[in-house]
Amino acid sequence: MTAFTHDGTENTMRWNRSTPGFMEVWYSTINHPESGGGVWMRYTITAPRAGEPFCELWGFYFDPSNKRTFAAKRRFSIDVLGRERDEGALVRIGDAWLSECHLEGRVQDKGGRALEWSFDLEPSLRCFHHIPQPLRQRVEQRVSTVCVPNLSVPFTGTVSLDGEELSFEQVRGSQAHRWGRAHPQSWAWAHCDSFENHPDAIFEGVAARARFVGLPAPTMTFAYLRYDGRDIEFNSLKHSLRAKSRYEMPTWAFTASNDDFKVVGAARALPERMVQVTYDDPDGSQRHCANSEIGDMGIELFRKHKGMWRHIDSLTCLRTAHLEFGRKETFVEVPVAF
Repeated sequence: MTAFTHDGTENTMRWNRSTPGFMEVWYSTINHPESGGGVWMRYTITAPRAGEPFCELWGFYFDPSNKRTFAAKRRFSIDVLGRERDEGALVRIGDAWLSECHLEGRVQDKGGRALEWSFDLEPSLRCFHHIPQPLRQRVEQRVSTVCVPNLSVPFTGTVSLDGEELSFEQVRGSQAHRWGRAHPQSWAWAHCDSFENHPDAIFEGVAARARFVGLPAPTMTFAYLRYDGRDIEFNSLKHSLRAKSRYEMPTWAFTASNDDFKVVGAARALPERMVQVTYDDPDGSQRHCANSEIGDMGIELFRKHKGMWRHIDSLTCLRTAHLEFGRKETFVEVPVAF
C-alpha cells in the first residue's frame, strides 16, 4: 500500500466553519540558495472548544548569521476567513492566500519589521501521507493528521525582508496540510530536498507520541526517502512501530527499515538558528515548538543483500534541513518569539 494519493483533494479545507474543538494549518518551507537563509510560512485556523474561532498568518526568516532572523504572526477574527475556493484560494486570511499554485502574505513584528512573500509553485501530481491509511481517520479524530500535497516542487517568486528582496527561480520547496483536534504530546519532524551530491533525493519524516483515551501511546516514526528515482517508504504500520527514534532538542536520531532498505540518520540544528513559538490547541492547552529551516542532516542508507544489511550510500546536507521539535514544556535553550 503506497504512502501517496492522487485524488487532488488533500489540500481542501476540512473545518466546516462551525464545529468547535478543531484546528487546521497549511504551511510551507523553502531555502534561499544565495543567502543561505530559510523561510517558513503558516496559514492557520483554530476553533476552540470554548470561545470564538480565529485565524492567523505566521511568517519566519532564518538567517545563518542570526543577525536578521525574523518571526511574527498576526491574528484575525474568523470573519476575514474567505469562503472555500474564493477566487481559487484554498484558504484566504485577509489579503493573504494560498491556492494550488500560489501563496502570498505579509506579517509585521512589534518593531515594525515586515516579511512579505509571493510565490508561484508547480503543483505535484501526488500527495505524500505520513500516517498509514488504516490509521488516518482514527488519528484525525483523536489527535491530528498531516499530509504533504507538494513534497518537493519548484517555487518561483520573492521574499521581502527589511526592504531587501530575495529572488527564487525554480527553487524546490514544500507545502503541507495538517488538521484535527490536537497536537501530539511531543514530536520531532524533519524534511530535506537539498542533499549534497544527491540533487534528486528527498527525506520527509516525523516521530510522535500521543495519548489515546488518556493513555500514552508508543512513539511512532513515519519516514520516507526518495533516492535514485525510487520511493522508499518506511511508514506502514508494521514499519512505523518497528522504527526507533530518540529526540531531544536540538537532535533527532532515527532508524527505520522495510523489507529491502534501512536508514540510520540524524537531524540537528544549533539553538541559535532556531525560533521558539507556542501552538494553541482547541482545548486551551499549549505546545511549545522549536523550529529551524537551516538545520543539518545525515543519513546512511543500507540495502538488504543475502539477509544482511549492506551500506550503499551516505546523504548529507548542511544548513538546508527543516527541523522541528514540539512538547508541552518550553525549550529553555531557545528564546520564545511568541
